[in-house]
Amino acid sequence: MTVEETTEAVSLADLDRDELAEVIRHFRAVRNDLLHFGAWNNRNLTEDEFKQVSDERLFGYFKQDLLETRIVDRGRRVNVVEVWRWFDDLISGVEPLFIDGEEVMLNIRDKDIEKLRTRMRELHGFLPTLRNDDFSSFRRIKYKLRRTVMRMTYDLHNLNKRLEKYRKNRGARRDSITDAEN
Repeated sequence: MTVEETTEAVSLADLDRDELAEVIRHFRAVRNDLLHFGAWNNRNLTEDEFKQVSDERLFGYFKQDLLETRIVDRGRRVNVVEVWRWFDDLISGVEPLFIDGEEVMLNIRDKDIEKLRTRMRELHGFLPTLRNDDFSSFRRIKYKLRRTVMRMTYDLHNLNKRLEKYRKNRGARRDSITDAEN
């Protein structure tokens, strides 16, 4: 296996078809985990329901959603930020992507990805309050935390739409992308 390195920053629009297909495959896995496990309870509450649910229950929802996102191998649970960092490491040149049996290092800089990076930094700032069971602090930040989680879901959706647009424009193979969904 050879390692092909890309040290200069590229945008999503500059990726070739195979690189884009691989980025989309990994992004879909992360997006599905974040939306299904990382924002499930909060995303499915309407604004009125959010206001009526007790703070104790909301605290439990946020802890469950943001701190215990997904069970990975060996029963270890990871939080939302760790799931995002795994994907971010792949697209920022820290970890290689495997494309056609070769390791490719990508350094992708894109406005929608930067928005998600900012959103994840904001979420990371809320995690100590949830970890330390600081209920009084939670009551002060619950609306800002919900807004941040909801914005994260919107940002994920917008990035997904842009990736799909690039995939259609590049003619990326649909079969290589649907393999990840099955």
